[in-house]
Amino acid sequence: MRLSLEVEERFAAASGDFSPLHVSDSYGRTTPFGQPVAHGACAALACCGFFTPPAGSYPSALRVVFYRPLFRDLEYDLDLAQTSAERACFGLMDGSRRVMEAVVEYAPGVPPIAVLPGTPVAPRGVARLLSEGDLTGAWATEGSYSPGASRYLALLDTLGVQREAWGDGLPITLMAASYLTGMELPGERALFFRLRADLPQAPVELPGVLRQDLTEYGRRSGMVKSGFRLSGGGRVWSSGEMQAFLRPLRSPAARIPGGVSPEAAERFAGKTALVVGASRGFGSALALALAGAGATVVALYARSREDAEGLVAAAAGQPGRILPVQGDAGDPATCRQIRQRILSEHGRLDWLVCSAAPPLQPLHIEAAAFDRIGSFLRDGFALALAPLSAFLDLLSDSGGTALVVSSIAVENPPAIWPHYVALKSAVEGLVRVAAAEYPKASFCIARPAKLRTDLVNSPMASVDAEDPSVAAARILSDAALQARPGEVSYLK
Repeated sequence: MRLSLEVEERFAAASGDFSPLHVSDSYGRTTPFGQPVAHGACAALACCGFFTPPAGSYPSALRVVFYRPLFRDLEYDLDLAQTSAERACFGLMDGSRRVMEAVVEYAPGVPPIAVLPGTPVAPRGVARLLSEGDLTGAWATEGSYSPGASRYLALLDTLGVQREAWGDGLPITLMAASYLTGMELPGERALFFRLRADLPQAPVELPGVLRQDLTEYGRRSGMVKSGFRLSGGGRVWSSGEMQAFLRPLRSPAARIPGGVSPEAAERFAGKTALVVGASRGFGSALALALAGAGATVVALYARSREDAEGLVAAAAGQPGRILPVQGDAGDPATCRQIRQRILSEHGRLDWLVCSAAPPLQPLHIEAAAFDRIGSFLRDGFALALAPLSAFLDLLSDSGGTALVVSSIAVENPPAIWPHYVALKSAVEGLVRVAAAEYPKASFCIARPAKLRTDLVNSPMASVDAEDPSVAAARILSDAALQARPGEVSYLK
């Protein structure tokens, strides 16, 4: 089963769930996923297009768990683990990993068909951006809700879901739950985890009254639990409970007081540095630390213009300055253009910092992940190879230093990151060869532990993660003092 962009757009239009996590490419790039996340409820509904309830019954209850985010245009395997007259258990598999699991219970009766308005009705068109403080007391929302008839029917037709067999209770409940999670509570910061719903047989005329009540919020886990009810004409259409994670807010680029050590600052002052992957994550922390030490930093970024502008603002008033340049660091032609610009405007290059990598998702070494592992290695290696190829001779001429960001994962490989560990290991090998080829330049490989960046921007993953600004100041200080021509220094 594959969720295409067309299917996702039709689900958003029918359900009213226009959370930027699902519909905005630029927003998706700012998340740990590096791309939009598919509507989990859409995936659950799409599975219903592959089988039908037993004749003479209707779906009376639904339970869904989303173990991992789902993405557009990936091929998932549908696992119909159990079907009977009383229930169907099914799931979606990404290779050997179960990403979604659902149970539908049946009861004797006729599937309910609703009377729908011509156009969708929903309380909101823009997702709420809630803070942790908003969830400390009672919280509830209520308003009219219904999918529009034409968009709803077009979606069912696209997914192959037989309305007469399934009725409207289950599909509309999935849509309402998706809307509430993505647009109301937790809203923009939501990541849907679990849904439990009871689906009475009696149909109602929609729009109905959709209500959501906060029942529990776990600050440490980020788990938000809420109850919901969709009713109309004095009857309940569906009711149940939802759980979703409240994703942490992104940390803006910031420079810590003090920055690099005074001894190191002397070696950065007045120097020209190029930072690849400078607009976000650890790269932005390195760029700010260099500017704080008095360096002129050419900050290369791919697409995150807003982040690059924030980086410039964060460096205001520092001894050095940040000059953002947009371009693909993995493209040799782009690197040649930047090389000419650096030579014409600055005359030399003293520091090359490679801190860019593709978005990281868990994968396993198996046939289903072959293409994704290969793409990750190809794209990630280019982000180091192209800059090194373009600028090593300049570093050699100036007696400069290449600082390449690797990871502690090469020493303790996580089972779910074969592509990441392979990439970092390959890049480290490239740096060791570069040191032999360019003995007048110095080389440093940084192996930081877990950092509090977009890569681990989830409640549990960020536990025990280090502030990237602290790590940047430490690593740059060590690089300035330990780098030796023709040698590779390892930093943590």
